[in-house]
Amino acid sequence: MFSDSQHIEALIKGFANRAENKSFLISNVTVDFLAIRPSGNPITAEALVGMYNSEDLVVQLSELVKIHRLEANSDWGFAAFTLKEAFSYKGEQNNDLSSYSMTFKKVEGTWKISWMQRSQGTTDLSTWN
Repeated sequence: MFSDSQHIEALIKGFANRAENKSFLISNVTVDFLAIRPSGNPITAEALVGMYNSEDLVVQLSELVKIHRLEANSDWGFAAFTLKEAFSYKGEQNNDLSSYSMTFKKVEGTWKISWMQRSQGTTDLSTWN
């Protein structure tokens, strides 16, 4: 049997695998999920997945570097982690090291991502020490 922390870690790893599973968010978020982009603008899971599936965006790599913090209670959780991401948007190549924060809720016994925020792609990993 998996612990709550292990379920949350599996959600993080599933999200990180966007190069292979661009629609992961759709079945793994709460109905009121929002993501805050580096611009500060919120986006729904459906719109975010639509962006991932756009011909303008080509994801070459989305890899979990490290989970810096993970906390789980009986029905909520929080995590901060860093992803290495390589992608092109409208032909412009990006190689990002981005920090993410996510909150999680247990809905009818199943862990879901309820909120996400992504930093710009310039994370300095030494600041996590």
